[in-house]
Amino acid sequence: MEIEVTHWNAHREILDAIRRRVFINEQKVPEALEWDADDADAVHFIAHDGQRATGCARLLPNGHFGRMAVLREYRNQGVGKALLRAIESHYQKEFRGTVLRANAQTHAWRFYHDQGFVPQPAFNMDAGIPHVEMSKDLARNANLPVTFIPGKDNQRYQLDAPGAAEGFIQVVSSYGPTSINLCIADPALPVWSDNTTLSCFTRYLRSARQRSMRIILAEEYPGIADHPLIQLQQRVSSRIGLKVYSDIKESLAIMPAYSWVKISRTDVKACVNDRPGVARLNEQFEDWWKLAQNARESRRLRL
Repeated sequence: MEIEVTHWNAHREILDAIRRRVFINEQKVPEALEWDADDADAVHFIAHDGQRATGCARLLPNGHFGRMAVLREYRNQGVGKALLRAIESHYQKEFRGTVLRANAQTHAWRFYHDQGFVPQPAFNMDAGIPHVEMSKDLARNANLPVTFIPGKDNQRYQLDAPGAAEGFIQVVSSYGPTSINLCIADPALPVWSDNTTLSCFTRYLRSARQRSMRIILAEEYPGIADHPLIQLQQRVSSRIGLKVYSDIKESLAIMPAYSWVKISRTDVKACVNDRPGVARLNEQFEDWWKLAQNARESRRLRL
């Protein structure tokens, strides 16, 4: 694998093709948001596998990098790490910079954290996708803080920014909780139809055969079978249970053994290191699950 350092005008067609395929076609980023004036000022990096371009990224003179994209068939093969190493090296040698920053998609949290990046304790939405601000000091090898790490971060968070619910669920699911149990009082909350969150649920289930999810809805309504989360449940019904119980009064994600996320229309509360709290919530969930009824819409779809 080789990493080529270039500029927009020199390799515009290659950069356009990779980013169009990953961001516009795959992630549904609006084209008007993908292209901006920063492309002309940035240093661009292209990963090559022989004659084929497999990924790209860009670096601005102020130390912000982004637009990191790797073609689907080349993911989990070290392309992203190679691009990141090239960015770090170039920033130190050519710009004499020490601190790199990125507004990273939260589904890629583990990738950046494993490479030494530290998050800001907040989330944001960019182009309709949950993100988190992260940074890395290249001048020192300090111990990383435990922010957002299940089983280590004792902080109880209360955030009202868009993307907080999606961010917490995506970060925690990437650490492989023993199960994911969802109580949904309000199916209209954006987190339950967010494509990146649904993709994280899918990756979570596929990464280990014994993993499972359960969902309790407060109620059914005509047309709920078209809800993206219910459609996901139908595609993998052997791994995701679905029931209805009218006593569900809040929307909640329980991810044993450490993490819970409570979601409302005004804010998100979460803790990722609360074993006693998770045990109590999970016990309550088990009681509700026993009392709940099978979803009629789910049965109808299978007929």
